Amino acid sequence: MAELIITNGDSAAELLRQAGRQGTILPWMDVLHEGPIVAGPLEACTRQRVRYLADRFRLPETEIAEGFAERDGIIRAHASFERVELWFEHDLYDQLQLLQVLAFFADADRSDGLVLVQADDFLGAQRADTILQFAERARDITAIDLDIGRAAWLDVAAPTPEPVARRADIAEARFPFLAPALRRFLEELPAPATGLGRSETTALDAIHGGESNAVRLFHDIIRQEEAAFLGDWSFFHLLDDLAFCDAPLIAGLAPPIPAEDHAERFREAELELTMVGEEVLAGEEDHVVLNGLDRWWGGTRLAGREAWRYDRGARTLLPPG
Repeated sequence: MAELIITNGDSAAELLRQAGRQGTILPWMDVLHEGPIVAGPLEACTRQRVRYLADRFRLPETEIAEGFAERDGIIRAHASFERVELWFEHDLYDQLQLLQVLAFFADADRSDGLVLVQADDFLGAQRADTILQFAERARDITAIDLDIGRAAWLDVAAPTPEPVARRADIAEARFPFLAPALRRFLEELPAPATGLGRSETTALDAIHGGESNAVRLFHDIIRQEEAAFLGDWSFFHLLDDLAFCDAPLIAGLAPPIPAEDHAERFREAELELTMVGEEVLAGEEDHVVLNGLDRWWGGTRLAGREAWRYDRGARTLLPPG
């Protein structure tokens, strides 16, 4: 029987191979928690993602496009696989990938032979002799699951965060990790007093506390997450955003140069807060008001000096203005 396993990345895929799983194993590999998300055909979203990722991470667009085309081609050929297993874990990174894959199969009108494996721990942190423990939780995917997945994906792709805020209040028994992941996604929106998302706030807090090394800072932040989702390159480019804006919040990071070793640039940085960074962290100044925004949160474009905000304490979404 031809089988396809779709999972979150190369580490999990390799562990599944080492554990003896046969067939085609497809790492989905996209940081959907940053950059634009587009509803509709898979290829429409892929085009937007390729352009964004190439620009954001300073990578050749053709190289990224080829990788996505291969990925999309495999899932488009799903009819050649009698069984398709979706292996995803509990964090925001995986939950958004899961929604996109479910939305694809909903549009393809296929539930036959689809199986979901939901892990409450990190797949990539397992060993070859432990990763298959999650297979005991496997269950068939139904038309109801596909409807929920497609509806939630459309919420994430909406032009405002309001649908996600509503869905984050729904405890969905069939997808127990979805609501917590969406709440964590909302926390990346600017906060009312500072204009900082949660990851930005945690980074500035740690620098204020004396951590100056970007690599150690990343690991400190990951340890503070209930379900860590942020990769190191996403985090390092978040530091770039805070360092290279109209009123920089951090100092000590060399500006990016196209031909340089970007990893070395972050390893060698000695970070510290600027006076503006101190004031923003204290709530005396507002990052959005000072520097403006031009970034995507799902299907919502945050642009200018008025933006959607999220009060993390009250769990309340606040409109621009």
